[in-house]
Amino acid sequence: MRRFSVFAVWLVMVPALTFAHVSVSPDVSKPDGDDVRTPNGLDRAPRHQTGVPTGEAAAIEKWLAEYDAAFNAKDLEKLGTFYHPDVTIYEGGGIDNGWPKYRDGHLGPELKAFENLQFGHTNRQIQVMADGKTAYALSTYALKAKMGERVIDSGGLETLILVKAENGAWKIRHSHTSSRPRRQAQ
Repeated sequence: MRRFSVFAVWLVMVPALTFAHVSVSPDVSKPDGDDVRTPNGLDRAPRHQTGVPTGEAAAIEKWLAEYDAAFNAKDLEKLGTFYHPDVTIYEGGGIDNGWPKYRDGHLGPELKAFENLQFGHTNRQIQVMADGKTAYALSTYALKAKMGERVIDSGGLETLILVKAENGAWKIRHSHTSSRPRRQAQ
């Protein structure tokens, strides 16, 4: 019989216990005009949060609305205030490690090239963890823009892992998006 070290057990149990109280399930109905594919292949959107977010979740909701405004304004300096310096970005099958790499090699060039940019989030759910220092936000996003002759009409799902800095400001520590092209009108 193999013995496990206390450290190995800790590595498995701490994350499991940290997130054990969190449960996010899809709504059984699909909102009109929204085609979001879940991992099980069913067309479902994330469950809508009932009521108005309060407390820290409301502050995060407002903060993320400011993010969308900065993105639409193509304000790279303002966008930098939302990210942790060591952020990890999983997008389009690629990985960017750190704000400077993401800013200089990915987001900055895209924002510069975008014309007629329209970007925003809907169906946002925010869960602040019991420690009050971590949270996650689930949402559906939409992006429309023109890059040269290419017209972009995209959307998908986004998961943000947020951490609270020592000064009390929330920062995006990890972002994972999965996009899909819009369906053609039938």
